[in-house]
Amino acid sequence: RRRRLPSDIFQLHFLHWIFIREGIESVHAHQATSTMVNEAVTYACEMGLASVYTDHSLFGFDDIASNILNRVLKSTLPTVGAAICVSHTCCDNFILRAHMLPSIVHVIPNAVHTSKFIPDLSRRKTNRITVVVVSRLVYRKGVNLLVGIIPPICK
Repeated sequence: RRRRLPSDIFQLHFLHWIFIREGIESVHAHQATSTMVNEAVTYACEMGLASVYTDHSLFGFDDIASNILNRVLKSTLPTVGAAICVSHTCCDNFILRAHMLPSIVHVIPNAVHTSKFIPDLSRRKTNRITVVVVSRLVYRKGVNLLVGIIPPICK
């Protein structure tokens, strides 16, 4: 069984060195479950650097893992200058979980530039429709919705 030491002491030196060596002016972090993300935005604040956090996830309030993560977010994310969420639902969830000021949380949806992804119908070999899903097949990503939406799409 692997154990992980708290990284606060170890990461501070390396992040400080990288921020100075690379002339970092702003830190943009993703993935709240990453220890380094939480440390990086906190250290950026301590060094007077701008920081932004992007949240992609919907975490709950009723399980131990989510409660622990939410407590971490409440202590580290108030140091960021702005936060981005990928949907309005994600935004509402994030504001509640991290106790963020709504005025600094912005919604920028995930998107695909559809004009760059137009299929060439002349190359289609059959009359079949292919549905492609790029995601982890887990409930919180909405995989359960595929069962209901694929049949109407194929009609």
